[in-house]
Amino acid sequence: MKPLDVIAIGRAGVDLYGEQVGGRLEDMASFAKYVGGSPTNTAIGMARLGLRAGLITRVGGDHMGRFIREELVREGVDTRGVRSDPARLTALVLLGIRENGTYPLIFYRQDCADMALCEADVDAALIAQAGAVLLSGTHFSTPQTAVASRRAAQLMRAQGGRVVLDVDYRPVLWDLAP
Repeated sequence: MKPLDVIAIGRAGVDLYGEQVGGRLEDMASFAKYVGGSPTNTAIGMARLGLRAGLITRVGGDHMGRFIREELVREGVDTRGVRSDPARLTALVLLGIRENGTYPLIFYRQDCADMALCEADVDAALIAQAGAVLLSGTHFSTPQTAVASRRAAQLMRAQGGRVVLDVDYRPVLWDLAP
């Protein structure tokens, strides 16, 4: 049996949810802070369900990056693949909650740390310790992150493990939304 069941790869950020449910983002007076990014949230969810989960991503060498790393450790997620990027900030998302299930949001992801993930960040020895790798569709939106994701998939397939794709399609993160 491998030490890790799965390693998720991709987005990591901080979600700031407006605490005035139903209000417009323009009217928010306070926000609550949570870990964000679907691969990061999925790794946490898998750990909560008892799987041995790891994460490969980058966070900024900033307060929010440290927050994410500390939360991952608290949740039992293996953080050996989480790199601190001293040149980039951790991504942020401002969100609201409306009664009809919509979530108005604004992404602050320009040149953020997780989108600087590169092939060198994918450690073959770490991948070898897992039975599966979970890729995020968003990390196919730029050439550099796509190469990193493909490398993880190739390494996993070469050892006979499973490769899972979470489409995680967000047009705004592909520069396709108006």
